[in-house]
Amino acid sequence: MGWRKFPICIQLFVLLHLGTCSIDSCPTPCSCSQLQTRGLIVNCSSKHLKDVPDLPVITVRLYLQNNLITSVSPGTLDHLVSLQEVDMSGNPWNCNCQILYLKSWLDSIPVQRNPSNLRCATPSTVSMKPFQNLTGNDMTPCRRTWPIKCKQFFVRDLYMIGLAVLTLILMSYVVRMARKLACRIAVTTSSCQTKPSNESYKSK
Repeated sequence: MGWRKFPICIQLFVLLHLGTCSIDSCPTPCSCSQLQTRGLIVNCSSKHLKDVPDLPVITVRLYLQNNLITSVSPGTLDHLVSLQEVDMSGNPWNCNCQILYLKSWLDSIPVQRNPSNLRCATPSTVSMKPFQNLTGNDMTPCRRTWPIKCKQFFVRDLYMIGLAVLTLILMSYVVRMARKLACRIAVTTSSCQTKPSNESYKSK
């Protein structure tokens, strides 16, 4: 994720700085409680949320179960570097291409969770299927976009190949002209060197 590309020292500095934040940073309409150690427990369960709220970076435990969330925008959860526990079950997840971010994010973080509780609600082809069993082949809209992307890559590669061929032709033409020019210079130079000797021969 983007946040994890920063050096550890910068992450620690940010966390220590934000650790002084109080429960005032708790997102509406969630409830938050401060841990004895640094961090917040953010409880957003059963709040009829349709989107993930703006969560504090010091969130350690996150509860988003039993809401109306269908997808998570890419990058929404990348800043939660202190997260230790998360529950997102009981939401009507729409398992189309947009769900790939959430699935990859959950697979990449070492947090306590029960993956079998996360299930797709739509489309009907993957209804009630656990996230852990979800594959790219289950996402029909994603498969439809592959030929378009392949076509774009093919056109790009074709353009690059054409440009390379044109460059080679131009370079060969320049080399050929350079050789001809070198030959002309050589012939001119040799004729200039032989001319005085002929004139001196005639004078004798």
